[in-house]
Amino acid sequence: MLKTVGKWLNIYEEEISLFLWVAFLLFLIRTSSILFNNFAETAFLKRFGVEYLPIVYVANSISTFVIMGFLTGIMARLPGSRMLAYMLMFCGISVAALRFVIPLGFDLIYPVLFVLKAQYEVLLALVFWNLANDLFNTRQSKRLFPLITAGGVIGGIIGSFATPSLAKAISMDNLMFAYLVTTMLGALAVKRMGAKFPTLLVFDRKKKKAKGRSNIIQEFKKIVPLMKESTLVKVLILLTLLPNVVIPIINYQFNFTVNETYATQSGMLAFFGYFRGCMNIVSLIILLFIGRVYGRWGLPVVLMFHPLNYMLAFLAFLLRFDIFSAMYARISTNVLRTTMNNPARAILMGLFPVSYRAVIRPFLRGTVVRIGVLAGAGIIMISEGLFPPRYLSIAAMCFVAGWILTTFFLKRSYSTILLDLISRNMLDLKSLEEQDVAHVFRDKKMQAQLVESFLATRGNESIWYADLLKSQGLEDFDSHILTVLKENDDKTTITLLSRLSPNTGPEAIGVFKGLADRDKPDLTIAVLKAANRLPSGFSLSLNQEIFESAPGPEVRAYALIGLFKESRQEYKGRIDSWMDSGDVPERRAGVIAAGETEEGSYVSS
Repeated sequence: MLKTVGKWLNIYEEEISLFLWVAFLLFLIRTSSILFNNFAETAFLKRFGVEYLPIVYVANSISTFVIMGFLTGIMARLPGSRMLAYMLMFCGISVAALRFVIPLGFDLIYPVLFVLKAQYEVLLALVFWNLANDLFNTRQSKRLFPLITAGGVIGGIIGSFATPSLAKAISMDNLMFAYLVTTMLGALAVKRMGAKFPTLLVFDRKKKKAKGRSNIIQEFKKIVPLMKESTLVKVLILLTLLPNVVIPIINYQFNFTVNETYATQSGMLAFFGYFRGCMNIVSLIILLFIGRVYGRWGLPVVLMFHPLNYMLAFLAFLLRFDIFSAMYARISTNVLRTTMNNPARAILMGLFPVSYRAVIRPFLRGTVVRIGVLAGAGIIMISEGLFPPRYLSIAAMCFVAGWILTTFFLKRSYSTILLDLISRNMLDLKSLEEQDVAHVFRDKKMQAQLVESFLATRGNESIWYADLLKSQGLEDFDSHILTVLKENDDKTTITLLSRLSPNTGPEAIGVFKGLADRDKPDLTIAVLKAANRLPSGFSLSLNQEIFESAPGPEVRAYALIGLFKESRQEYKGRIDSWMDSGDVPERRAGVIAAGETEEGSYVSS
């Protein structure tokens, strides 16, 4: 049964056991996180107050910076398995311990829990994927990580739907003990994995070296030269900054609306449970079909969907500030972020070489995200007492408008940006999957620019552009190849001839005759191979001409292959005589011709 499932999911037999354990571990982590998340948000909103959310957002942003710096040092000294086990136990025990503080009546416990739920979710995810990267190599990760993520989504679904029933059975506050149970199960799963796969969890101290965390000034010093070099860096900064300004605003509006709609804790908890469960199901379904969207429109257009939907969500809040607008805003923004925006941005980031990504990614995820979140929280705090939360949509829509303009700029300048990266040797396509490369160059204007560059380049660059254009299934690709053949050196021409398809057409024969040269046997053989891929009859005159005039038997052998397709009986005798010849070059020519004819009698003999 496992072998059948593994074959269906493209998992090799030796990977099945480890894959199932890792997917089960993420299932437990996501289940525990969603239980704690539902409890902490409900308790904070009902027992402390929605008006304090902006302050909590600021505290959460600052604490992330401090905790991440501390955790980075620890991760450099501990193996991933032990680190994750300790983290799971610490998170579970600390939350369970705080359960005993609730009866004492300290209201500050609720903002603390609100911050902890966000921090623990991020930290556990970070350590888990760090361990997963140690367990699977690059090829395995590209194939298995989406399936492992599906295990986490299922955990989120089950945890969400289980929250209301579990709260009724054990009381809402005791969900903190349920969190302890699930995290302890996760820690036990890690321990069991360590015993079952000991060689996979060996800690390599040479591989993990402690890296000092740079401050904001140092990060700016590193990023400014890159901004001057590439427009794409500036675009990525805006695509990271502007969303993080509006995310706190839309989260605040969502929580404010839910708080106003549900007067009781039980009602709000049930809403969070069922709502998040359904939202995870929608995400899981959309993930199955999202590849078609990339294939049809390409990256720049895909990146437009998310900000345009944010504009609709804020407009809905402005016109109708109720639970229905809140549900639409949360579902649509989360689903599009997970299924479209984040993968598209990841592909754009992957265009840079590793050395550039090492500078850009920490700056975006750290400094830029923090600036955006703090700015969004600051806007909410300033608005307190001045106007109702629904009018925050006006301020947010200004930032979303800038976000939309950024995507339109990317769409308009996309070809120029990529060609600039290519010219500066800053484009790293080797790290991308084949389908990702197709998404990158799907834009029609980009393809037109690539054709112009291909026609103007020579040598190895010409081959590079030819391979790229061929991967796009470009119309008239063969005619573009024919245009540049005579403009290149013999070595490049030979390579380009191999890129021609069987659908080249009869117009290619004239070009081939101009290239064939009795003094250049390698080039002439390449011409004959390309001609023989054409439909029967197109290359007859070329093969006949070369067969009669070529000085060497090997060149004549390739010409004979094309003639053999037209008249088997006439030229079979010639192949037989070559194979029986005592002359070594002629015998070699006979073997070549016999092998290429695909004649059954030669194969059996």
